[in-house]
Amino acid sequence: MMERTLKLKLLLWFYSSANIAGCALALLGPALLFLGVIDTGWLLITAGLYVVGWLLGRRPPALERHIEASLSAEQILDRLDGLIRQAAPHLVEDMRRSLVSIRSSVAEVLPRLLTAGGGSDDLFTVRETVLNYLPETLANYVALPPAFRASHVLADGKTARQLLVDQLALLDRQLQEVVANVASSDAQALLANGAFLRQRFQQPDFLAPR
Repeated sequence: MMERTLKLKLLLWFYSSANIAGCALALLGPALLFLGVIDTGWLLITAGLYVVGWLLGRRPPALERHIEASLSAEQILDRLDGLIRQAAPHLVEDMRRSLVSIRSSVAEVLPRLLTAGGGSDDLFTVRETVLNYLPETLANYVALPPAFRASHVLADGKTARQLLVDQLALLDRQLQEVVANVASSDAQALLANGAFLRQRFQQPDFLAPR
């Protein structure tokens, strides 16, 4: 994992839900002072309120970062569904649409690719997507403070939110290509079967020499 700079660590703390909750609760201190409810020690009370708010808001949602390779296709899809459900509240509509499409592609081809076995590029792409890339990417994104995701500019002049929209759209297109590849292979097999059947049964007379 890449080492985070001090600047990035400070930004993540500044945007964090814990800091925002702490600051929001700490505002009660000056408000209570202004209303005359507290007097001496208001700074200490304000600091205490910040700590309480920080503790309440410090736990980010946690998503699993990988799915076990030993699971069956059905079990993998169940785990994928759970991952998507957990991540959905933290995602924008474009991301959710891409995930629905990705899930549909995976459900269509994964059981067939696993049954076929082997080391095809298509199987590798789908397995890596479902078992590693998608869980890790969603977990990394959800772990970021919400305000940081939406406002802080990262690579290519884009925010984390914009980068994830792009990444999921690209992944969606790649998996649709996998579906097309599998369908194309099936079509070729069907044509070959049709040619065999025409050759084998072109003579309907069972008594005719073959």
